[in-house]
Amino acid sequence: MYAGFWKRFAAICIDAIILSIVYLISSVILSVVIVGILHLTDHSLSNEVFIGDLLPIIFQLLSVLLTWLYFGLFEKSKYQATLGKMILRIKVVNRSMQPIGFGRAVARYFLRILCNFTLGIGYIIVGFTKYKQGIHDMIADTYIVNNRALDNYLYEQQFQSPPQNEYPLNMDKNM
Repeated sequence: MYAGFWKRFAAICIDAIILSIVYLISSVILSVVIVGILHLTDHSLSNEVFIGDLLPIIFQLLSVLLTWLYFGLFEKSKYQATLGKMILRIKVVNRSMQPIGFGRAVARYFLRILCNFTLGIGYIIVGFTKYKQGIHDMIADTYIVNNRALDNYLYEQQFQSPPQNEYPLNMDKNM
């Protein structure tokens, strides 16, 4: 029902590869633009040194922006998943098993900082919690579910009354 640690880990590895390619391409484009601007403007060494000092900051901001948009836009999209999650057939949902909005997707992304502060324990607990949630999922009230289980649940909901328990995809049901 809920996607476990290894499936989620594989998805994030795929996402990291995809994002690395995006970073590389965007960094090359940005570098070419900056070098072009420098050559069209004043050729003084002080401007080049100043820009050289700013480049790491610019590239770090670009990295955060691209990653934030990648996770935020993909997870709130109709696919409810990043490319890595799509490949592994898992989705991000809220407690009602509905798609999450952009705000919750962004919150979920930035809450991963807490997992990093715990030296990864916030991620590792996914393998040990009842609903396979990391710290960021618990705080953002999100769940990562297998597509087939979600589709079956939503199909059943068309013909049944709403479930009485707090969490629709109960782990004890039809493992």
